[in-house]
Amino acid sequence: MRRILLTGLFFCGTGSVFAQADIQKLKPAVKAAAKKMNDALVKKDLKNFVVTTYPKVVEATAGGLDKIEKDLEQQIKNIEAAGTTIASAWPGEVSNIIDTAGEYQCTIPQYMKMKMKDGVLQTETTLFALSPDKGKTWYFIDATEKPLDKWRQAFPNLSSKHIIKPAPEPKFTPNK
Repeated sequence: MRRILLTGLFFCGTGSVFAQADIQKLKPAVKAAAKKMNDALVKKDLKNFVVTTYPKVVEATAGGLDKIEKDLEQQIKNIEAAGTTIASAWPGEVSNIIDTAGEYQCTIPQYMKMKMKDGVLQTETTLFALSPDKGKTWYFIDATEKPLDKWRQAFPNLSSKHIIKPAPEPKFTPNK
C-alpha cells in the first residue's frame, strides 16, 4: 500500500514539473506580444498600445481605455513639444512564467531609446506580463515604479516569486 502511495505521489509531482516546463514554451509568445506593444507605441498607434494594458488597471481607471489613451496622447505631445521622440522600444528576455492565481505571469525587461535635441537617452524598465487566459492574450504593467510588495497590495493576485530589478540609470549619449 505504501509503495502505491509513493508511486502516486511521484507521478503527481512529475506531472507538475512537466506542466511548469510546458508553460515555459510560451516565452516567445510573451516576447512577441511585448514587441507588438512596443511597436505600437513607437508608431503612436495608441489604440493598439493601450489594449495591452492589464484589465485590472483599466477597471481601476475612471474613464477606462479611452482615458488611458487620451492621457498617453497628452504625455507624448508634451515630450514632443520639448523636442523628444520615442525612436525605438524593444523587449528583453522573458523570466520564468509562473502559473498563479488562475493566470500566467512573468516579467520582461523593456528597453527604449528616445531622441532628444542634444542626444539619445536609453532607458530600461521591467514589465509584468500577465495572461488571464493561460497564454492566449498577454497584458502588461510597468513594474519599475514601486517594489513588489506595493504592487501586491494593489494586485493581490501577483505572485510573490516575481523579481523586479531596480531600473538602471538612463544612459545619455550626446550628439556628436
